[in-house]
Amino acid sequence: MRNGKAVINLQTGAHLPCCWDICEKDGVELHKTRVRSGVESVTYVFCSDRHRMYWVNSHRDNGNLPAGYRSTML
Repeated sequence: MRNGKAVINLQTGAHLPCCWDICEKDGVELHKTRVRSGVESVTYVFCSDRHRMYWVNSHRDNGNLPAGYRSTML
């Protein structure tokens, strides 16, 4: 299992939390997702690939994972 460095807010020095709605763990560099909207982009950080995949697929089926991610436990 790979571990990543916690993402730190450069203005406050605090660790950024996982962006999945019910998670309180720190987000890590390894599991970032960037969303572009025109010229601007927003980066979301997650504590695990599983939570990142929950978020990526939430627009279709909130709370469910795509095939291939369902059998792993965290």
